[in-house]
Amino acid sequence: MVRIPCITTLWCSLVQRRSPFVSRTTSAPPADLNSTVIRSALFALHHRTVSVPRAERVATALANTIGHAGSLLDIGAGDGVIARDLAQRVGAQRVAGVDVKLRPDPCIDVVHYDGEQLPFPDGAFEIVVLSDVLHHCARPAVVLSEALRVATRAVAIKDHFRFGPLSDKILLAMDVAGNAAPGVLVRGTYFSPADFVALVEEAGGRVADLTWPLRIHDLPFRLITWDRLQFAARIEHAREDAPLTPETS
Repeated sequence: MVRIPCITTLWCSLVQRRSPFVSRTTSAPPADLNSTVIRSALFALHHRTVSVPRAERVATALANTIGHAGSLLDIGAGDGVIARDLAQRVGAQRVAGVDVKLRPDPCIDVVHYDGEQLPFPDGAFEIVVLSDVLHHCARPAVVLSEALRVATRAVAIKDHFRFGPLSDKILLAMDVAGNAAPGVLVRGTYFSPADFVALVEEAGGRVADLTWPLRIHDLPFRLITWDRLQFAARIEHAREDAPLTPETS
């Protein structure tokens, strides 16, 4: 039997009690004061040592695959940090975000949406971003198709590749740990490289650029969260006539 490293298992046992949005978990009794303090400390540690450097590396990786862009829409924007940092790197003057679960005080304008249909006209943004979003979606092809509809040039994606049962377990542990604090649903479904290509084609796109493996985490976390499980990609319209005129033209 393959087991997740013990430090990751310990983290998951703590954060699963924190969030009611994690799939495949059972209800736990209310935490006492000591465990609440421990979890709060762990979340703060995770934010400082994992979330902050991760956001910087994701923004850099996406910027490298995008190049210059005048406008960005971030789907699943969360606190808006990645979109803000990415906009600074690519020179975007107009930045917006959507999310199914709004967080307090995001650093960009974020509006609520239903998780599939974007509240924007065709070609409303030059670039649309999906950063670790597609593997959370019930119908990822629909989400990607909508992103392509709204993007005049490309959709920039950061996500995960799976390579078998061990990688599934590692990715699930990473997801649980990373999404417990904001209470994001974790489905535990990930894409093999072939799955991802098929998904892109189903949505009406093509893989124009792929960065893999991708270094996202520092040591010691990188010993668990292998670089080969991370990738960034630029998805363009498969049809030559698909790109639309931006609303600003």
